Amino acid sequence: MKALLLISLVACAKPAGGPLARTFDNTRIASVTLESKQDVTQAQQQHDLALMHHDKVDEAYRDSEVEQEVAEYQAAHSVLVSQLVGRMHDKAQTSPDTAALARRTADAKVEFMRARRAWLGTLSSSTLYEVYAAQAKLELERARVAQTNNLTPAGFDLASFEQQLAQRDAAARAAAAETERQRLAAGSKLTAWNALERQFMQTSGMTSPSESDRAVLEWKQTAPPTTAPADAANGGPDASSRTR
Repeated sequence: MKALLLISLVACAKPAGGPLARTFDNTRIASVTLESKQDVTQAQQQHDLALMHHDKVDEAYRDSEVEQEVAEYQAAHSVLVSQLVGRMHDKAQTSPDTAALARRTADAKVEFMRARRAWLGTLSSSTLYEVYAAQAKLELERARVAQTNNLTPAGFDLASFEQQLAQRDAAARAAAAETERQRLAAGSKLTAWNALERQFMQTSGMTSPSESDRAVLEWKQTAPPTTAPADAANGGPDASSRTR
């Protein structure tokens, strides 16, 4: 399974800077005790989590295409939908104002779904940056353990691993910032859709929770974590200042 994920990452490598230039042969530190390799174990766990997160986001991005198409279909048939709603609530005929509001509500949903899909696409790329930052951290921790135990090969340079991590962290932070910008833009589209749908439901005499209300609740869960991706890869905000 992990091999398949790595193949997928190589195929999508370009947006995140490509495979790492510096890797460390893990077999060189095979003889080191697990207690002395705790930082390596932690870094490996963070890398595995980053892979899982990227895979989950990528799946959500693929699913969002169908969700957007459904919203576009609904928008194309919004007048018919408003007429059905009117009949359900004993209204013989939907007024022109209600029909126009139905169209605006459906169009607002489409705008949100398109913005959400764009955000998910950027998030998919951003999480790939996180994967490489986490891998850079893992390679650095392996190299540090090898240096501590005099197991490094000829010509070994720890600074090159440190520089690699710094570069990948910077790239991950920049990608995360752009992703957050798109998330906020999509959030404003959701707010607009929610306001219009509430108005439409009130006009139509509907009282049940709206679709956009549920979307708002789900959207709140997309807020980024308090710890930046690069900090998470490093084991915390102050991890870069540690000395060994």
